[in-house]
Amino acid sequence: MLLGIPQALATLTTILLFYSMDFLLIRRFDKQRKASGSGRSWSFTIFIFSLVSILILQPILMPSIGFQTTAIWGLTAQLLGGFLILAALVLHAWSRTHLQQYYAERVEVQPSHQVIDTGPYKLMRHPVITSFFGIATGLFLITPALTTFGALLYTIWDFTRAAKQEEDLLTKTLPGYANYARRTPRFLPRLSRSP
Repeated sequence: MLLGIPQALATLTTILLFYSMDFLLIRRFDKQRKASGSGRSWSFTIFIFSLVSILILQPILMPSIGFQTTAIWGLTAQLLGGFLILAALVLHAWSRTHLQQYYAERVEVQPSHQVIDTGPYKLMRHPVITSFFGIATGLFLITPALTTFGALLYTIWDFTRAAKQEEDLLTKTLPGYANYARRTPRFLPRLSRSP
């Protein structure tokens, strides 16, 4: 199992890749938004950067609150975590390119909003949130510690709540969304086709 600086670098690399992609996509699609302002929520971004700073520094400054093993399965779990993060980043980019200008870091309905049911949205209602779950789980596998476990629990709680709020709003205001929600699973695609 890789410890300390390699764990911190894995977290830092993940965050740099995610936010580089995030900033580029928001910059690209904000030009097409019909709603006022940006899709970015700066208060949320600052909160996440604060949380991430702790996750990056923990393996170096507070290794005692992390789990360590010399067994081969520890390194295997870290490799699985890295693969999960890469898959989550791919899913995130795929999802965001299908959402285009309708992506926002808050629950909102934009003028001329429509149901997106292409690409990953054909398989699940919230692939962006699924990508967040994948990133948080991957970080926990790479750096199993109280901090990453707390971040994982927070991610699951916060984004499950946000998905419910979004579904409630879209069901009330967006024609066709209720039907889409009935036929499309929330976070993970169905393993078998329904008739």
